[in-house]
Amino acid sequence: MSWDLRPSLWVLAGIPLLLATVERHLAVWETALHLVVIGVALTLVKTRPIPALGLGCAQWLLGFVLGVLASSAEASFAPAAGLPVVAYLAGRHSTGDRGPLVLVAVVSTVFALCLALGGLDTALLATAVVAALAVVPWTVGRYRLRHAELLRLGWEQAERLERDVERGRARERTRLAAELHDLIGHELARAALGVGALEVDPALSEQHRATASAARQAVTAAAERLADAVRLLRTEPDETGSVERLVARARESGVAVELVGRSGALDPVIARTVHRVVAEGITNAVKHAPGSAVVVQLSGTTVRVRNGEAQTRASPPGSGYGLIGLAERVALVGGTFTAEPLPDGGFEVTAVLPPQPITSAAPTRVRRELAEEQVRTGVRRMFLATLGVSAAAGLAAIGYIVFDAATSMLPEAEFERLRIGQPEAEIPLPWRARVDDPDDVTPVDAVCRYYSTRANPFDERGRDLYRLCFRDGVLVDKTLLRRGG
Repeated sequence: MSWDLRPSLWVLAGIPLLLATVERHLAVWETALHLVVIGVALTLVKTRPIPALGLGCAQWLLGFVLGVLASSAEASFAPAAGLPVVAYLAGRHSTGDRGPLVLVAVVSTVFALCLALGGLDTALLATAVVAALAVVPWTVGRYRLRHAELLRLGWEQAERLERDVERGRARERTRLAAELHDLIGHELARAALGVGALEVDPALSEQHRATASAARQAVTAAAERLADAVRLLRTEPDETGSVERLVARARESGVAVELVGRSGALDPVIARTVHRVVAEGITNAVKHAPGSAVVVQLSGTTVRVRNGEAQTRASPPGSGYGLIGLAERVALVGGTFTAEPLPDGGFEVTAVLPPQPITSAAPTRVRRELAEEQVRTGVRRMFLATLGVSAAAGLAAIGYIVFDAATSMLPEAEFERLRIGQPEAEIPLPWRARVDDPDDVTPVDAVCRYYSTRANPFDERGRDLYRLCFRDGVLVDKTLLRRGG
């Protein structure tokens, strides 16, 4: 996956630790130690999954043991947020068979240590937690690894079969081209020679010689069409060589060719298509406009071959199948092709090609890349949605805690002025009481309400409460409940 989620997962694993630190259940050094160990484990999990799994289990076990010794459930379970993340990623990247042995060793160690520290109940609870947060995520990660390997092997097999099919098609096209050239081409050549002999036979009348000339031209056109068909059928995997060398060879043969621009590094399929366009453009210019200058212009993946007006009498028009085949070749890679005369009497061939072939030549690879990108996009959206919902819920919870404390705060001076026996109607109380209802001993037959001592619930004494108890509309008890540590 190109997008590394490990930093975000580290932040999510640290949220319970930070909340436990704010609530004074964990010391700052404990939180820092847990965060460092989780960070190291997440850093190593791709290259050293088994040591990373051991680190993740060790940091949770340390927090659990310290929490048991301090009789604090929050301190025991706050470090557990990083364990399933590390365990899942360790299973996802583990290719050996040591993972189960590590998990068995961890479960056994947890059970024995917690049995010695807190008895059978604590040992069973710790074993259940490590099974749920380490064994299950690791197993899910291993399943995902095997599933991904199976999919990869399936795609590779499909690509191999596709390459075999393409090679078979190429061999068949080559065989057909050879048979057309050897069988039909030879027969057409013999027919052209025979009709040509009739064309120059003095024993025939002028009308018969004209008819023979027309027949010879028809046979020649048929031979040219056959040559175009053979050229289309032949696959050209060996069509190599740069456009510069092609232009140089054309110059050596006496064609006035000017090369403008460079194409740069191109995809192999696109490069062969550019080569084919330039070769066909120069061939058409020589064939239909002999003696004219030819300009080959390259600009990225755009190719233009332009020739001027013919300087000498052109040869008879061809079949036009060369340009048709060229247009089909360009269209196969997802490009556009135009061939049109110019106002000055010349002719221009233009091909605009994509940077990468947009073709069905490798549909399996294209479908695979598309499917993988859709999966990656779905995972990113799911993660962002989960992160957004979690962040919104956390901010809402923090906001409500602040609201609850600020709107139910009873100033210390007002609390000190209160007197037992004072009527409730004379007491300037906040407009609402604190939602927090601690489990404490209250006077009998009295209705007690609780008020904040600080507007900031995260203050050092932010969890302290004022308890005011009333009986028959009269204050019968006022108590400061110290709960801040």
